[in-house]
Amino acid sequence: MTNYETTSLHVIRMWCEANGYWPGHMPGDPTRIRIGGGTFAPPEELELMDWEDWYAQFSKRQLKFVYDPTQGWYDLQSRNVKPD
Repeated sequence: MTNYETTSLHVIRMWCEANGYWPGHMPGDPTRIRIGGGTFAPPEELELMDWEDWYAQFSKRQLKFVYDPTQGWYDLQSRNVKPD
């Protein structure tokens, strides 16, 4: 499995839209961002949000988007954590 990391909104958005994912947050708390949709992740009750608001929280929380372009797998991780 090949994993890639990015902080680029353009790359994140293109990958998500190509794989049926969308930006969201936990109900009532727009600071707890998630990626919704797709078949990989278990269903969560999420509120939709636009990409710019999602990315503002993504940047504020210093996250990175880790993904496998061949399998539809992804994760939101702290930029401050180094891989094993």
